[in-house]
Amino acid sequence: MNIEEIIKQLLDSDISAYRIAKDTGVSQSIITRLRNGDRTIDQLTVGTAQKLIDYWNSQNHHC
Repeated sequence: MNIEEIIKQLLDSDISAYRIAKDTGVSQSIITRLRNGDRTIDQLTVGTAQKLIDYWNSQNHHC
């Protein structure tokens, strides 16, 4: 599974933008904009993408 697919799974999950933001340090507005399509995954910095991937993996949603 590639980076984009992993992040998409997180964004499509039932985990709230608030919870993701609080747990990862990634801005809630970034999460919301990604979910709304106002921002694309390929526009994320490597660091932000890694935080989201690490968070998804920590929630026991492994590839």
